[in-house]
Amino acid sequence: MGGAAPSKVYNPLNELPSMKGKIVLVTGSSSGIGFATLQCLLRLGAKVYMAVPDEQRTKDALERIKREGTEPGLGEVIWHELDLKNPRDAKDSAERFMKKEPRLDVLINNAALITDLGHPQLNVDGIQDNMAINYLGPYVFTRTLLPLLESTAATGDDVRIINVGSDGVKDVTFLDYSSKKAWNHKFSFTMLPTLNRYKYSKLAVHLWTNNLAKRLTAENSKVLVMLVHPGGILSDGAIRSLKQLPYPPFWIWMMSKILHPQERGAFTSVFAACSPRDTPEITHGGYINPPNVIGRQAPAAYDEANQQRLFEFTEALLKELEV
Repeated sequence: MGGAAPSKVYNPLNELPSMKGKIVLVTGSSSGIGFATLQCLLRLGAKVYMAVPDEQRTKDALERIKREGTEPGLGEVIWHELDLKNPRDAKDSAERFMKKEPRLDVLINNAALITDLGHPQLNVDGIQDNMAINYLGPYVFTRTLLPLLESTAATGDDVRIINVGSDGVKDVTFLDYSSKKAWNHKFSFTMLPTLNRYKYSKLAVHLWTNNLAKRLTAENSKVLVMLVHPGGILSDGAIRSLKQLPYPPFWIWMMSKILHPQERGAFTSVFAACSPRDTPEITHGGYINPPNVIGRQAPAAYDEANQQRLFEFTEALLKELEV
């Protein structure tokens, strides 16, 4: 949310290399920015897995792809069931994927719960959905897929993990990630509790990604890890949120004057996923902002002590949950 505007003249299909022969997995890609990302990758020729939980929404997305086409790259799209709300399901989904495919070139962790419509829910483990879906599920999914990503990179191929973050994390002042109670903080006495729950979960993604990049470096891994910020985008999810307000048409119209079309929200993800490795902006642990430039994260995201606390609590929690 926020930040500089995506470029109006940038065209990924003209400026990025072919992705033919590459296998890409995009979470949350049946609608919104994820769908726009998937479309770009298909048009660049990739084999793309649409990793989402909802079969009906998937069918609708596949129909839309059929209508709008995958030219010029004529990539292939396949549904892969993934429910990030329950970490066991996230692990099971990753294990099923590894039985389907012998390699994975790019993992784009795009899925996110933007709004809980003012009614935060807990998952089966008593974890608030914003943290379960936006952080813990992707953490488990990525951790489980890491051996496949590593084995693909070991053959000399260019392998990447792209996590979608948010510049909105700069507004987060509640920085405790060391307990389930903290994860379930409701921000009830703030101006926009729903938005603040989202931003809190996205700061967790930044802390995790920065820590993951350092840990992989220490292990001499060849897997590249990056964060991206899509920019201020009027996505399908944003529109669903606006429809909960009084006089939805007014709010959608007004935000359309401020925010950018969701097609442009895909630009930073696709740029990070597909640009040649020697592109100056493509750096391990880097943060791409619109219009495809290196950005500076919020100071809290670089707090190594908090990165470590989040990592240690997450691992302890998963051990307790036997995941």
